[in-house]
Amino acid sequence: MPLFAGLAPEQRQGSEPAVRLPEMRLGEHIVSDYAFLELSLKAHPMALLRQSFAREGVVRAVELGTIEPGRLVTVAGLVLVRQRPGSASGVVFVTLEDETGIANLVVWPDTFERFRADLMGATLMSCQGRLQREGLVIHVVAERLIDLSKRLSRLNAPAIHSLHQSGSELAVRSHDFR
Repeated sequence: MPLFAGLAPEQRQGSEPAVRLPEMRLGEHIVSDYAFLELSLKAHPMALLRQSFAREGVVRAVELGTIEPGRLVTVAGLVLVRQRPGSASGVVFVTLEDETGIANLVVWPDTFERFRADLMGATLMSCQGRLQREGLVIHVVAERLIDLSKRLSRLNAPAIHSLHQSGSELAVRSHDFR
């Protein structure tokens, strides 16, 4: 039986008063989920950033299937995978994830060298390039890559900063070659 069972609150000597904490914002929940679970069931981080990306003309992954091949597009998302197979002659394959699905990028060696720091350091990245489609396989051939990881700090609240090593970014670990 609990120590204070049956006692009125005013009779519970030594007990702490109830504290009402402020509700966490959705962004705080997502950041916390990613810090501990590396995913969130509440929402995808890109869903909270989508308005600003839409104003910039960034296409959602789900829309890539409706765009004419050869068109210049811009996609953005969390970097899930960076691959550089030995048999690919220096070509890097990147998988970005937004709230609607994935976008596959092909990064030729010269583009990789120009944007190496952005490509290798990004948690959130945008890619401008030409859309290619071969049957059901769709990818964007990268012409420009931009590290947008700092935008993830918009999701973060000061109270959550201590949960992350960087203190300002969403904790997303990609699977990479190194």
